[in-house]
Amino acid sequence: MSKKEDPIITQNPRNEDYTCIEFYPDLQKFKMEKLDDDIVNLFTKRAYDLAGVVNTKVKVWLNNKKINIKDFDEYATLYLDNEENKELPRISENKTDRW
Repeated sequence: MSKKEDPIITQNPRNEDYTCIEFYPDLQKFKMEKLDDDIVNLFTKRAYDLAGVVNTKVKVWLNNKKINIKDFDEYATLYLDNEENKELPRISENKTDRW
């Protein structure tokens, strides 16, 4: 795992301003044929976590599907929106665009 290749950086042909990060794990190194459900679920959760905390100008996509979470309050609703928690008060504040 100490060897790596240089990144491939390409210009967007439509000249749009964004960064796309693609991840290709070396499955042979981990003696795997495919990613197991646990790691795929972890990567998926991390993408949702990211969508819930980044600036509203940042769009997060996972497997060519946009994650439609516009702010932290909406992200928290993913975990709190059930019968057990429906009566709990929710308080959130957006102090600045940065935090």
